[in-house]
Amino acid sequence: MQRVQYDLELLYVQKIYYFMFLATFTIIACAITLWRFDWKSGLFVLGSGLGLSYIAMLKKKNFIPPGQKTTARRMARAISQDTSPLSIARFASQLYYYFHKPTQAISLLEKFLSSHDPLLCMTLGDILLKEGKAKRALYVLRDNPHSFVDPLLLSMQGHVLKQIGKTPEAVRMFERSLHLAKQNGFPHNGAHLVTQKLLTLSYTASIHHTLADCYVILEDLPKAKRHCRAGNRLLFDLSLWHYCPQPPIGSAKNCKKSY
Repeated sequence: MQRVQYDLELLYVQKIYYFMFLATFTIIACAITLWRFDWKSGLFVLGSGLGLSYIAMLKKKNFIPPGQKTTARRMARAISQDTSPLSIARFASQLYYYFHKPTQAISLLEKFLSSHDPLLCMTLGDILLKEGKAKRALYVLRDNPHSFVDPLLLSMQGHVLKQIGKTPEAVRMFERSLHLAKQNGFPHNGAHLVTQKLLTLSYTASIHHTLADCYVILEDLPKAKRHCRAGNRLLFDLSLWHYCPQPPIGSAKNCKKSY
């Protein structure tokens, strides 16, 4: 079965749930051990099980989605019951990631752009950027009336600007996104409370890590390291930690005098 390449923000959420799934069996085994033996054995089972669960989570790099037929049935049922912008954004994401139909996904999202829904607009911008249409993505994002007040739209603009080489502008977008997210939080995407909290952590960490990369390009290593650490502190999974890269070899601070 073909695997789906998830964004790191979504992968983090899946990995946390995978750890929780494994940890559940550990807790059950611990309870049985405490009942049948003694507390020392129970603690040993608990510690060993949680350690193995954590290692398994670290090594987990991808998740196989449901079969395409199952996904298609769910999509058809969901879209027949709910045609809100949120539902359309989810539908388009599944078209793009599960069925690899970028043209259909983009066309669907463009039909509903007039709703000015931030999540729908961000989804379109993300797909356009992944398809190499950065300038079109930036136009779509900035045409939205919420473009400078929605943290997700600001973050996506930052990614586009970074992609086209406008790093200082990208930094301003990311910094503003973090500021607004800290004040008001990220917009609710319809997920339940735990998933929403995990997504908030992963999106915030991702912005910090991308800011670190931007500051490396701008040759401001102290800020780059600070954002690396800030992002890492939000992630339970060490395999997703970001390590501050070195400045480009040709940068001014790395160039030795030739005279």
